Amino acid sequence: MLDRYGSTAICPDVCRTWDEISDESIREALAELDGDEDDQEHGDVWLCDNPSGWRIGVFAGDGGLVVLENGETDEGPFHRLEVSRQEAFTLMRQLADGHLDQIRAEPWADGYGSD
Repeated sequence: MLDRYGSTAICPDVCRTWDEISDESIREALAELDGDEDDQEHGDVWLCDNPSGWRIGVFAGDGGLVVLENGETDEGPFHRLEVSRQEAFTLMRQLADGHLDQIRAEPWADGYGSD
């Protein structure tokens, strides 16, 4: 998990398996987004599933932007707008739990949502 500033400190070295990513770690990462909204350079947090290449990014601001993409297979990017922090938590928890089918069943649109 990458926090807002690109660090993996939210999920330290003890988090070696998905089962070890706690709800608290995900909530801490998302809470960082409620800080300095003017910090455009550090405006997102990501959860990555390294074996499959899928990753979810949640962005700061009131737009509720969430991005889903696969860096290994070049699937995506896909995005959703107006996603609440609770919905973002659920999506990240689903990825951490390996429920990619549930995530993919969500109403994703093509692109990064910046158009």
